[in-house]
Amino acid sequence: MPDFATILSFATKMQQICRYEIVSPEILLTSGGGCGNIIRKPSGRCHVMTYKKIAELAGVSLSTVSKAMSGSSEISPATAERILRIAEENHVTGVRYHKNTADLRVAVTVPEIVSVFYSQNVTDLVSELEKSGIDAAVYITGFDKDKTNRLLTRLAESGTLDGIIVVSSIYRKRAPIPVISKAGVDHGEQHLGGDHISIDMRGGMLEALTHLQELGHTEIGFIGEKNTTHKQEIFLEIADRLGIPVNPRHVFVSSKRFQDIGYEAAEHFIHMRKRPTALIAAYDEVAMGAIHAFRANGIDVPGDISVIGINDIPFAAYANPPLTTIRTYQKENARLTVQKLLERIESDEAMPLQQIQLKCDLIVRETTAPPKER
Repeated sequence: MPDFATILSFATKMQQICRYEIVSPEILLTSGGGCGNIIRKPSGRCHVMTYKKIAELAGVSLSTVSKAMSGSSEISPATAERILRIAEENHVTGVRYHKNTADLRVAVTVPEIVSVFYSQNVTDLVSELEKSGIDAAVYITGFDKDKTNRLLTRLAESGTLDGIIVVSSIYRKRAPIPVISKAGVDHGEQHLGGDHISIDMRGGMLEALTHLQELGHTEIGFIGEKNTTHKQEIFLEIADRLGIPVNPRHVFVSSKRFQDIGYEAAEHFIHMRKRPTALIAAYDEVAMGAIHAFRANGIDVPGDISVIGINDIPFAAYANPPLTTIRTYQKENARLTVQKLLERIESDEAMPLQQIQLKCDLIVRETTAPPKER
C-alpha cells in the first residue's frame, strides 16, 4: 500500500502534467522528450500521440496503424513506411495497449489529503486499484466546485484515461469515459454524469439521534463547518422527524477545521447558562476536539455531556474515552467503487447510471450516557 508521501508526490507530478493541453484517443503511445507519454509541441504545449492521431495523419484506419506498429506483413510496405515515418517524426518509441487491467489508467480526484477521512479514502481506493494492477493518478482539487468540475471535464475529455473516481464531489456532465462519484453524503442529485455511490447518512443520523433520545436526551446540538452543511441539514431533518426541538444556539458552525472546530465549539457551549446535554459532531476529529476542551474545563464526557462523531476513523476506538460514532464503512465503499468502475470500463454494453447508497451503523462506545439531572 503506498504511503501518503508517495501519493502526494505523484499527485503533484500529475497536476503539473495536467497544465498542458491534451487531446484524446484510445491507445496511448510512449514518447521521449521529457513529457512521459506526452509529446511537447514547439508552442510549449503538450498533446498525446495516439493510434487515432497517427491514423488521421496517415489517412488510414486504426487497424492499419496497429498492423504497421506491430510489424505485420498484412499491409503494403509503402503504407507501413508512411505510418512509421509519422510515428518517428512524433518521437514515438513504443506502444501501450489496453489489453488488461494492468494497462488501464484511472484518475482519483479528492478535495485534500490532510484529513484522516480523505487520506484514508485515497489510500483505500489506490489499494483496491492496485489489486487489479492499476496505477492511479491522484489529483487534489480543493473544495471549489467550479474548479473541480473544470478539472473533471478536462480529465474526462483528455483521452488519456479509462476512468475517473471522484471523491466527495459530483460530476454532472455525461463523460466519454466511466466516472464514479464516491460521495460521502447523498445530496439527492438527480442529473448525474456517472454512477454515484454514497452513504445513507439519514439512516446513520436516525440511529444516533434515536440512541440519544432513548438515553433521555432532549437538548441535542450539532457542531460543523462550512463543508458539512448537508450533514447539518440532515441532523435538523431527523431531529424534527423524531420530535426533538433544536435550539438554534445549539448548532455551532465554525470557520475552522478538524479538532479546532470542536475545541472552539466546546468553549462556546461551556459559557452557556443552559447548554445541550448531547452533541453530534460533523466528523470524528471535531468530536475529539470538543471532548478535549470539555475535559480541560472540568466537564466530564459522557457524565456531563454526551458526544457522537461521524466516520469511525481508525483511532476513534482508541480515543480517551473511546468515541461513539457513526461508522460509514469506507473500505467497503472503496471496494464497491472500484468494482463498479471496472465493470463500466470492461462492459461493451450501455448501462443505465446507478445511484447506490451504503448503510451506516452507530458504533456505541464510551462517550454517550443518560443526561445528568439538572
